[in-house]
Amino acid sequence: MRTVTPSETRTVDRGHGYALSDYLGDHTDAGAGPQAYLVRQGTAELGAHFHEVDQFQVVVGGAGTLGREPVGRGVLHYADAYTAYGPIRTDPAVGLEYVTLRLEPTTGINPMPEERAKRRAAGGGGEHFTCALDGTAQPGTRARELARTRRGARALALRLPPGATPEAEGLPASGRGYAVVLGGALRDGGRELPAGSVLALDRPGELTRLVADGTTGAELAVCLFPEAG
Repeated sequence: MRTVTPSETRTVDRGHGYALSDYLGDHTDAGAGPQAYLVRQGTAELGAHFHEVDQFQVVVGGAGTLGREPVGRGVLHYADAYTAYGPIRTDPAVGLEYVTLRLEPTTGINPMPEERAKRRAAGGGGEHFTCALDGTAQPGTRARELARTRRGARALALRLPPGATPEAEGLPASGRGYAVVLGGALRDGGRELPAGSVLALDRPGELTRLVADGTTGAELAVCLFPEAG
């Protein structure tokens, strides 16, 4: 497991109302390996589009809409490669912040309907979902599944009480992905992981080595990608 805190990121102002903070990889480099970066969207609309790779997005701040769905902190979105989604809209006075998570790198977007032929040539789109953590759920040590696809992409939630560690039971046995700390904080040995931290997982069971902050507890969004084959 690799962990990155907000203070360890590199932020680039892209202009036109966007700032991006790289957690893992480089959002401008399609050969940089896994990518995790925070998007701060201050422009009113990012049009409908698709990417060539599977992708999760976790909303960590602000407010807006994704397609017809209202989104805010704690909303997760998943899309298979070549699956169109959006538009993503926000009030520029409020803005929207979301972490983009990929196992394979890609750059830019493929706007729709302009790139419809490219999408069709790749076999068309697949599944996508939007789900949200339940802010009223009672704290506990077992992960709750929020959504999944037929290929096996899964979104889970953990709301840990102070000082607690996630249970292995309730976590899938395998699957690469990420966890995003939405609230509170965690400790990984002597390392503190505050809200906004991103954890790259080689398997979900790695979460069982974490301990929630003794005062605040911790709230996590867990994003697992489909397994190869």
